[in-house]
Amino acid sequence: MKNFVSNEIGTLRKILIHSPDSGIGKILPSKFKDWLYDDTVHLPKIRQEYDEYTRLLLHFLDPEKARYVRDFHAKNGIENRNVYKPGKSEYFDSKYVIDVQKLLGDILHSEKAKIRLVSAVCALENCNRLLQNRLENMPPIELAKVFITGLIDEKNEQKFIFPPTPNLVFTRDIGIMLKDHLLLSKSATPARMRESLIAKYIAIFHENLFNDARDKIIEISEDSDFFLEEEAFQREKIITIEGGDVMMIAPNHLIVGCSERTSKSAADGIIHRIFSLPDLEIERISIVQIPEVRAQMHIDTIFTQVRRDTWVMYGGYSKKVALQKQDIKRDYTSYFKTGDKEIRNDQMRILQFEKPTSQPYSPSENYFSKELEGLEDLLEQVSVRDFGVAKNDVKIIYSANNEFPYSEREQWTDSCNLLALKEGVVIGYDRNDKTIEQFQRTGFEIITAKKLLAELEAETRNVADMSDTLILLSSSELSRARGGSHCMSCPLHRDEVS
Repeated sequence: MKNFVSNEIGTLRKILIHSPDSGIGKILPSKFKDWLYDDTVHLPKIRQEYDEYTRLLLHFLDPEKARYVRDFHAKNGIENRNVYKPGKSEYFDSKYVIDVQKLLGDILHSEKAKIRLVSAVCALENCNRLLQNRLENMPPIELAKVFITGLIDEKNEQKFIFPPTPNLVFTRDIGIMLKDHLLLSKSATPARMRESLIAKYIAIFHENLFNDARDKIIEISEDSDFFLEEEAFQREKIITIEGGDVMMIAPNHLIVGCSERTSKSAADGIIHRIFSLPDLEIERISIVQIPEVRAQMHIDTIFTQVRRDTWVMYGGYSKKVALQKQDIKRDYTSYFKTGDKEIRNDQMRILQFEKPTSQPYSPSENYFSKELEGLEDLLEQVSVRDFGVAKNDVKIIYSANNEFPYSEREQWTDSCNLLALKEGVVIGYDRNDKTIEQFQRTGFEIITAKKLLAELEAETRNVADMSDTLILLSSSELSRARGGSHCMSCPLHRDEVS
């Protein structure tokens, strides 16, 4: 099955994941800022919650392996996790639900890839030559684990040789499929640079996964004179890209966020690069600028698509919600700020650029088309223009129904960050009660992952028969890691939406 993604809601067929590794269980409060966490997590519990997620994915994408995992647990107990660990003989080893660590181990069997990646990681992490020699002589499976966890076995105990990669569980951010092309990330923070490096080497060297697409790898880099400029200029022009800010939303429409993690210069580079690739047939690029804040680090923490006519979004960026507040109590501060009587959302801008595929690309051409008034306008446009939905049929489910203070609380715990397994069947977190109520009012079945897994494993329910369903993952620990099911996924193949 070739890699191909042209939308966010078509039936999911192949996905890249990463199960929480031992490095995530060693995060210290003093390193929260450096390692992009806000709390410590309980490793056994977060693994238990993530295993639910993995089993769900297997039932939808690889039923044969789902049965294998079910039978393994029946024989060995649910607490035995060897079935989820690449390198263990019991590992489920699916062709459709694939762990980054498994792919990394695969490429390290190539001596060429191994030597190059060891050199690259050691340069990045400033390792000495003795350590580099030791890494070069490690078995591939063991070395893959070291690269990810930062831990090495030393006299019957584990020691850090470089920092862990606790954010690799959020595989969305290391790359994004744009149809049959792969856009690689360029990390905004030192904590994620090794992830970007690992993703790049997997894309270049993996013989099966990307062997037909090596000439379709997209990397966005700074202009050649960037490195000669002053530091202040470099800070302004640096290119950083993370996959949570990129949505291949429809076959001819790409959405790119400018956020805490994806820079304006990156958005500029993406516009030029994508419009220069006529084979992609992407004719419209929407740039969504949001504040550079931790609570909304990517645009997929603010909105995701559920069905062609249905979205979930955070009302903090809603023009509609702002107008409703004015109906209750007039806010005159906009006069003081801008002198503008119209209600505006100064925190967000949505700019659209368009170029017909038939028109040759020119770097000097102005492809700016228009600026949309608010996020709802963009979501409505996608449903109507890209998917043929009648305007009156478009539905937006707001985080916690815009109730204060729950809307912001539930957005923080990823109420708007949902992964579609197929159109209308999405995975969310069980802790976002008021958002869940809104899904129920909209006609969705609500079911916990635990209950659904019991039914699927007893074969009393078939995934093919499921529609309009919100599946609730246990999330007491997953939510502490600051990412939802959309963040924890890198789709490699989805069906096209007719």
